[in-house]
Amino acid sequence: MDCHGDKNDMKATLLAKSSSGDPYEVEFAICGEHVRVLCRCQAGVLQQMCKHKLAFITGDAKMLFDATQASMLAEIQSWPQFDGLRNRMGRYVRELGEMELEIAELAKRERGIKAQIGKNLAHGGYAS
Repeated sequence: MDCHGDKNDMKATLLAKSSSGDPYEVEFAICGEHVRVLCRCQAGVLQQMCKHKLAFITGDAKMLFDATQASMLAEIQSWPQFDGLRNRMGRYVRELGEMELEIAELAKRERGIKAQIGKNLAHGGYAS
């Protein structure tokens, strides 16, 4: 992970559990005032959010492949720049939760409309 060559920036790598049994590397790096997070899983390589990044950002040590890295996870979370990342993630998670509720409501409406269309068609038209 390149942080523009600033030698004062800190970096750390944690190993995350995977469904395949082989761990994924999750790299954290301080780049100025920001923390960059990169996971080597398929979603992470595509620069998408993954469960490994989210778990470590939220402090979930159960995702650690090697439990002895718990102190390193705590150290990463103590970086002064980490608060900004944690706050942004909290907002993103809340926003995603709201969207998931909206999607569920739309899916419910869609099922209702499809059911009504099916009934109307079964009765030979557009009966009320």
